Amino acid sequence: KVRDLILANRVPAPARVGAVSPVDVAVPAGPTGCDPGQTSFFQVLQIPTKIVKGQIEITNMVNLVKKGDKVGSSEAALLQKLNIR
Repeated sequence: KVRDLILANRVPAPARVGAVSPVDVAVPAGPTGCDPGQTSFFQVLQIPTKIVKGQIEITNMVNLVKKGDKVGSSEAALLQKLNIR
């Protein structure tokens, strides 16, 4: 009974480095709000981007972390920058 109550009140949390992902994590296409100086960060993760109106825009949706995989430092940093939980 207590377990059900706890599971019902779960909230998404930011990914931590080395943690195993409980779900698939996808980064949606669209503007990121990041300045053009950070394009190398996206290139390291092989995420297709373009610069539109002075900010980086992701051109295609990308599956960043699969369920059961460990979260790397680059992936965790990107998810934090994009505020994806």
